Amino acid sequence: MDGPSASAADATASPASPAAKRRRIAARIRVDFWLDAVLLVGFTLAYSYGFTGIGIHEWLGIGLGLVLLVHLTLHWDWVIRTTKRLFSPHGHDKLIWAVNLALLFAMVLCVASGILISRVALPFLGFNMLGSPFWERLHILTAEVTLGLVPIHVALRWRWILQVGRRLLTRAGRRA
Repeated sequence: MDGPSASAADATASPASPAAKRRRIAARIRVDFWLDAVLLVGFTLAYSYGFTGIGIHEWLGIGLGLVLLVHLTLHWDWVIRTTKRLFSPHGHDKLIWAVNLALLFAMVLCVASGILISRVALPFLGFNMLGSPFWERLHILTAEVTLGLVPIHVALRWRWILQVGRRLLTRAGRRA
């Protein structure tokens, strides 16, 4: 949700403005939006362990780890730019940077500990991991921390989400 600022100008134009009607939504912004949506829905499903069961929970977790890696790679330019601005007196992105860093650590630890305690997915692939109460507790704790940070992350980017979502959905509605 922290798309590149060069493309953000396309996404921030008011949907009612003539400029917004003329501009197409940049492919990068569409990818960012839908990738973020996949992460949110995937995490919600994976967290709903009672609904999905162990097998789907584990495969979703592994998939989320891969999508998270793609997400971080796509936004690496934002990470570098924002980190440099942290040291300036007017670093206005400090809060989102801190939330994102905490979310990154929580999700990486959640996925890694989930892999270490895997009972279905990795044994299916021929790997038998040695789970322990420590890794199980770490997995639960980091999942709960992530559950608390995701809404904060979304709330800090709600304007971008609404602007891009509105433009994507109104374009799709016009085509139908």
